[in-house]
Amino acid sequence: MSRGMNKVPIVGGGEISPSNMGLTLFHEHLKVTTEVVRWNWPHLYNEDEELRRAIDAVNAAKRYGVKTIIDLTVAGLGRDVKFDERVAKATGVNIIMGTGFYTYTELPFYFRNRGIDSLIDVFIHDITIGIQGTNTKAAFVKAVIDSPGLTSDVEVAIRAAARAHIKTGVPIITHSFVGNKSSLELIRIFREEGVDLSRTVIGHVGDTDDISYIEQILRTGAFVGLDRFGLDTYLPLEKRIKTTVELIRRGWIDQLLLSHDYCPTIDWYPPEVVKSTVPDWSMTLIFEKVIPRLRSEGIAQEQIDKILVDNPRKIFTGAT
Repeated sequence: MSRGMNKVPIVGGGEISPSNMGLTLFHEHLKVTTEVVRWNWPHLYNEDEELRRAIDAVNAAKRYGVKTIIDLTVAGLGRDVKFDERVAKATGVNIIMGTGFYTYTELPFYFRNRGIDSLIDVFIHDITIGIQGTNTKAAFVKAVIDSPGLTSDVEVAIRAAARAHIKTGVPIITHSFVGNKSSLELIRIFREEGVDLSRTVIGHVGDTDDISYIEQILRTGAFVGLDRFGLDTYLPLEKRIKTTVELIRRGWIDQLLLSHDYCPTIDWYPPEVVKSTVPDWSMTLIFEKVIPRLRSEGIAQEQIDKILVDNPRKIFTGAT
């Protein structure tokens, strides 16, 4: 088992004990924007409005007792540490940020022409020195694979994340795509790189209700993310809830994580399209609709606390 973390960095340059994370949403975003568009055409963006949306979303979650939010926005998604710091200051909620590179296909020429060590080095810099010239340190590294599958650059980024994890001891939190079972590619590469799978989260597995596939991942010791509640375009809410209940009943509660993958701002689509397509998507849907349904199915509060409090802590500590 890889070494765990005694302290978890939070935005603003501080750190907390994992035992003080409390109720945690482990996979959310404060905003997602396209870096090349924003850099070249800043007039298309309204940061005051983005900040208002992020603060409103975090405060809404806070009212349900959320104490910590893990922001999975890394390079390639418009990571902005100073923005996160403003949200943390305004809300009093612990915000945890990470490092990694979000791509489905290619890496920038900068890294392609310098090799994997250049990518590992910037990940480790974020973890040990700070993100974007600040003293806010990355607390995890993100690895990504999606519908295009394992392109050569995607493999480089995954292996770089694995090696940064091994060198620093931070956990790996991932994005995967159930349509091509790409989660299994992540696990294969992690094993080849010597990663402790109990310190990894295989994300977006909750986009399927194929219990046998989910259990295939759980048997490796990894956590699985049932982390897109509200994104009914991938899987309707009722099926997500039934899958969660069945996995708990089968004894997998120690490896389950719940979240929304919510983005108060995401520039991939016009805001009205997001609202009309996934109207229930928010940072509070789990508390408003999912937990009441879990309780109606006989899931106890102690079990809910294990998923939302204990399991996120274990990502960082490695403790059982």
